[in-house]
Amino acid sequence: MLLAATVMAVTVVSCGGAPVSPAAPTSAAARATPVPAAESSVPASGDTWATSSWEDRHDTMEFVVHPNMARLFQQHYRKPAPDMTCRTCHGADAEAVQYKMPHGLSALDPAHLPDGSGNDARARTAKFMIEEVTPKMIDLLEVAPYDPKTKRGFGCFNCHPVSR
Repeated sequence: MLLAATVMAVTVVSCGGAPVSPAAPTSAAARATPVPAAESSVPASGDTWATSSWEDRHDTMEFVVHPNMARLFQQHYRKPAPDMTCRTCHGADAEAVQYKMPHGLSALDPAHLPDGSGNDARARTAKFMIEEVTPKMIDLLEVAPYDPKTKRGFGCFNCHPVSR
């Protein structure tokens, strides 16, 4: 029955359905699985992501974040089908680093972040990230946006490493 429900949810999402919420963990052991320290990438008080188990995070990423972000990038890049995988953001060695973030994406220099103005490819990408990707991730993960005053919340550097 659970398998049928999961297949149905994946089918609905892959066919353009509404966002699907993650399935609840099926066992007490699964719900009690500690989150690896390397995965605490969204330091916002009051969010559920920081206190979620690894299994709950995996379910959220697989059934909520991945299908929604894959469609968003598909639309932005005008591709015939989504081609995003876990490795797109988490890197080729995603399993080896336990899906730790920031990891796998290009590093950004905090002193020289593009602002989205202009018409070159870098500015268009920055505008897409600022106006669509980051707000969508905040919504999907149910976390607070980055606040420069407190230096907490979800922003560019939850996904992109800082260039050195």
